[in-house]
Amino acid sequence: MSYITLAVFAMIGYGITAFLLKVSIRAAGPEVALVVTNSILVAVSVGLVLYRGESLIQGLSGGWSTLILLVAGLTLSFSIVSYYLALNRGPASVVVPIFAMSFAVASVLGLLFLGEEIKFTKIGGLILAGVAIFLLTW
Repeated sequence: MSYITLAVFAMIGYGITAFLLKVSIRAAGPEVALVVTNSILVAVSVGLVLYRGESLIQGLSGGWSTLILLVAGLTLSFSIVSYYLALNRGPASVVVPIFAMSFAVASVLGLLFLGEEIKFTKIGGLILAGVAIFLLTW
């Protein structure tokens, strides 16, 4: 399966997830929603590692890559907690698109630090994404 197909599945799934979270957070609260959804995520992730015959211990070298992975876990935690709290307090039609701009941040970082190809269309897309957020929050 191509990375584009997987990315589209991720987009659709995350969109549905955001909607379901907004509906359920009203009754359950953001803290309970965090525990339930992320516990399921951890269980599915462990299942995937076991299914593929991978080793969690061997995957962690103890070097820079492990340190970066741990920092990524902290930034992910901060981001997801902030996202759930924002969904609890604000309209999904504003919170979700702002949160989705995290992918534009990753694109810019990839262009700047990973040597990814800079194209006029990529820059234009990032600018249009920023305009979309401005229009949604104005």
